[in-house]
Amino acid sequence: MSARYIAILAALIALVLAIVCSARSIHAQDQGEEAIVGYRIIGEEIVGPHLIQVQVSPKAPITGIARFAVRVRNAESGEDIDDAIVRVFTTPSEKGEKQYSPGLNSPFEPIFYLTQLDVDFPGVWAVDVEVDSSLGSSLSVMSIQVLDRGRGGGSGLWTEFLFVLMALSFAGGIGWLVYSSKRALKRRDQQL
Repeated sequence: MSARYIAILAALIALVLAIVCSARSIHAQDQGEEAIVGYRIIGEEIVGPHLIQVQVSPKAPITGIARFAVRVRNAESGEDIDDAIVRVFTTPSEKGEKQYSPGLNSPFEPIFYLTQLDVDFPGVWAVDVEVDSSLGSSLSVMSIQVLDRGRGGGSGLWTEFLFVLMALSFAGGIGWLVYSSKRALKRRDQQL
């Protein structure tokens, strides 16, 4: 009986993992171009002489710190520009003040300019990216939806997966205790 119970539990865990992995691969295929791991591409546009791509982390921003990665390319040739001056601004649509942070090249990927800003309030935020390079100046404006920080501190498939995993482990633990108790009582009755 215990082997069957463990096999059922393993099958349920494998099913949950398969659902989570397939949903992630479908989401990645929708993006067209690959984002940095842990980031989501919020937009890409040609502005003046530059092709500007903006990514955000976490993928579904929540109130608190949001990280941005900006990729700047020559609009004509498509070549990456790694010596631009990048400034990132965020502005909430309802309340709060405009914030600024310079975008600095990543030591691991010099084609990305990284920055982080505090998004204090839920709602729509404008993300302005100013770029100055030897090609000229550009200004791109995009937006993100910032969610209120939930009680669990996270959102999405991984939170659901962890919930299901915890529920299965509690159910499995209770089932194992019941099974072990019945087995121990049966042995005790046989010895008497």
